[in-house]
Amino acid sequence: MKKIWSKLEGELTAKAGSIIESLNLGAEESEIEELEENIGQELPTDYRDFLLAHNGQSQESNPGFFDMFSLMPLELVQESWAELENLRDDAGEENACPGDWLPFAEDGSGDLLCVELESGAVSKFINDDSNEAIADSFEEWLTDIYATLINAEFTFDPSSGCGIEPKVQVEEEEEEGATSTNDEDDVVMDEGNDDDDGNSQTYTFTAKVIEIFEGEEKMGAVPWGDVTRVRVSSYAGEPLVSLNLPEGNDPEEIELSTHIPNAKDLYKYLGKLKGWDSDVFQEALAGAGGDDDETVVWQR
Repeated sequence: MKKIWSKLEGELTAKAGSIIESLNLGAEESEIEELEENIGQELPTDYRDFLLAHNGQSQESNPGFFDMFSLMPLELVQESWAELENLRDDAGEENACPGDWLPFAEDGSGDLLCVELESGAVSKFINDDSNEAIADSFEEWLTDIYATLINAEFTFDPSSGCGIEPKVQVEEEEEEGATSTNDEDDVVMDEGNDDDDGNSQTYTFTAKVIEIFEGEEKMGAVPWGDVTRVRVSSYAGEPLVSLNLPEGNDPEEIELSTHIPNAKDLYKYLGKLKGWDSDVFQEALAGAGGDDDETVVWQR
């Protein structure tokens, strides 16, 4: 593991330096032993060695590590393990994350990357959906990321909240968008007006939050986890996406025109909401016509 991490660290330093800067210092041996005692099992050697080098990532603003996922420090690993144990108790083993899967990375929407304690494999736990095998070991997972960097098959935008994003996944998302929207929708994605509602508020979307700006001044940020409902309506025949927040929040609702230039980012991160149905959403967008039309497409 140390050899492949040394190679990957060099590539990240050259091509995604902010990821390296976000990594914590290594965990103490005693901290790892405490986790092993709490979960009743030893960690796979390669993941254990990585923790000794870097105890996850800073939980302050960081670019993530790979795709939508950020590495969790041991404290959050332990908390996530306990939460999954409670879910298994409530929902049963067949409806929850398997009992020997230890989460080590999260994407902010409930999905987790886990190391399987018995086999050492890395798998993705998809909240309320199906699970996905990722790699045969933690070391192999790092090796795959290294290959992605070496082959230049990635994009990286630290302001997005994501880590290294494989190009293949991005291209697939764009192709899906092309098949599910018409020519008029394509124009909506490319051209827009930052001032559709008569004010100067604009929004940026990252993997973790919706950032609200007034002019160039950042007014606040809303975590995706605070969104309670997503509605599609229309104004003057133009589809609007409304994000409802808990009562008492400021704002309690964010109303977004589909003409905003970064609509693709909005759609991308909406798709990460637990239980999101992209087909229902696209149908609602296509059917938004009269001003009285309103469709709730997602609710927590």
